[in-house]
Amino acid sequence: MVIFGGILALAAGLRACKLGQLSFWYDEIVTMRLATAPTPATLFDRLFQIDATRAPLHPLLLQRWIGLFGSSEAAGRSLSVVCGIVTVGLVYWIGLLVFDRATGLWAAWLAAISPPLVYYSREARMYALLVMIACLCWGLLFSLRKSSSHGKSIAYALCLAALVYCHPLGLLMAATLGLGSFLFVRQFFDRRQRWLGVHLAALLLAAPWIRHYFDHDPEFLSGRLPLKFLIGTPIGFIGGNSVVLLGLLILIGFGLLLRRGVFAGYSDWSGPACLVLWLVVPPTLLYAYSWLGNPVFGPSRYTLYTTPAYLILVAQGLARLPLLTRACVAVALALLIVLELGATVYAPGLKADWRAFSTELAARMARSPGTKVTVFVKSSDPVRNTEIQTARYYLPGRCRIVPLEDAVSARPGNEPSGEVYVAVGTKERVARLPLADVFEIRSMSAFAGLTVYRVVGPHRS
Repeated sequence: MVIFGGILALAAGLRACKLGQLSFWYDEIVTMRLATAPTPATLFDRLFQIDATRAPLHPLLLQRWIGLFGSSEAAGRSLSVVCGIVTVGLVYWIGLLVFDRATGLWAAWLAAISPPLVYYSREARMYALLVMIACLCWGLLFSLRKSSSHGKSIAYALCLAALVYCHPLGLLMAATLGLGSFLFVRQFFDRRQRWLGVHLAALLLAAPWIRHYFDHDPEFLSGRLPLKFLIGTPIGFIGGNSVVLLGLLILIGFGLLLRRGVFAGYSDWSGPACLVLWLVVPPTLLYAYSWLGNPVFGPSRYTLYTTPAYLILVAQGLARLPLLTRACVAVALALLIVLELGATVYAPGLKADWRAFSTELAARMARSPGTKVTVFVKSSDPVRNTEIQTARYYLPGRCRIVPLEDAVSARPGNEPSGEVYVAVGTKERVARLPLADVFEIRSMSAFAGLTVYRVVGPHRS
């Protein structure tokens, strides 16, 4: 238990480190606007107006959470931190149920440091909660092989329903759980009637909300991606490239091959087979939907909840390696993950620092209380100006906040008076001033992920 405790401490440290340092970004702003609603009824009204997922569970929980701990960046994200730490414990439990204690510990270690699991455990969004509930569903299902009880069956059905209320993607995972448990129905539920009753109960609980996931167009479309993006999905779970993926798939096969004596019959393979289904089926269904319907496959957060299955499968292979080889592979994976964490989780410019700009602007406005202030906003995203919502969340209420494109379309004589700023979201250190021919630069300030120009203009030629 000392080792397991150390792994949980590592998971907590990676997820809580400098948690409030970065400003919220657009998706988190949406969540916080929901969670800061004064009542659940107001939250539901806003949900249908501003959140394209229409998923109510996480904002409802976060509403209670920030009622206790406040609405700062650290407080808003800390619920996800807790979910991420619990997920590490659940991964250990699943590894123990399906394989052995060594697999559970290695899997928990991988889950503790997995870059995407760490990343989304540091965001005020629902993805860490979705992963945790998915792990809880699979853990309860696997535990039914050891001892079947009405209590576990009820808990499993409730978790299935919670998956659906957490995110539309929960539908895909619930379907995968239903498929896996049906293929091995004797091992999990003894008889088909019981399987049907449990899953029908979950469906009845979730049914009232499902229609809300299909009554509107998605906010984001990725385009229809080649098959290699589906095949390469697990690369992001640890890092590396296709060569690393191939090596880890060989490691998975090696471990399962050595365990063929333990898993002698069809029923014995229910655990490993369900882990493979967990890893493969949800991304495949989402990819197929993206070709047949709306092309949404692509963002790593949409396949995040399959990460634990991959890590457990890798861990069971790692646990079967000779000691020296195992140590070398573990060190190599740790180095690979450390590089990935530095680039994708703890990068200082990961999110535009609107909070710092807001603090500076508020101080400036306090010195000149009668001065009008206009801020033109340009996003780093060429398709959607998501920064405009972030600016409205952070900047003082007296500011006039306008999309930059409106600076060009404004009628002559309707130019802003007072102080004028152009704020540009950027992935680089400093962004150039857009529309430099219509603005005259007075000064420039660089914040993490954000460049702000104090300007005169726009001028008309």
